[in-house]
Amino acid sequence: MTRITDRLRSLFRRAGPAERDPLDYGQMVHLDAEDLAEGGILSAYQQLLPLLRRYASSPLEVTEEGDDDGATYCVAAGGKKYVIWDIGAKSQDGWARATVAFFDIVNASLASSEHRFYALYGGNDLSGLFLTEQEFAAARRAIKKPAHWPWVPVNQPPHYGYPVEGAV
Repeated sequence: MTRITDRLRSLFRRAGPAERDPLDYGQMVHLDAEDLAEGGILSAYQQLLPLLRRYASSPLEVTEEGDDDGATYCVAAGGKKYVIWDIGAKSQDGWARATVAFFDIVNASLASSEHRFYALYGGNDLSGLFLTEQEFAAARRAIKKPAHWPWVPVNQPPHYGYPVEGAV
């Protein structure tokens, strides 16, 4: 019995302690990509502003354009226009485009900060979290499942920056 116990101890000792998840989920901001895509970018941005101002002294001003029937929806900030929905567009990835636009706008506001706004999850579970580069890297090391990693939305289909198992 002692040999078995000693063997088990030696096995676990070699592995070393697992790095704990460093993210503070209490600071996570729930967004929901569907809500953003359905005309909610400005509203979500306005709700985020008090927290954003902790990290950015001059957040960008955001404006929205859209029509009543929902055929088009665009937002503009920092001299950039983001088309979320357009009846003539071939792609129907509005949720993804809204996610990319929102995070791009927030991170443009953070240009002179050491923090960035990273996405967590996606779709209806889309959330965001302010992290430094070091916190981002520590989370990527500690969290084993790529789908749970913080990530940066980018305008590159099909995954738009989402960390897909096997593609990272």
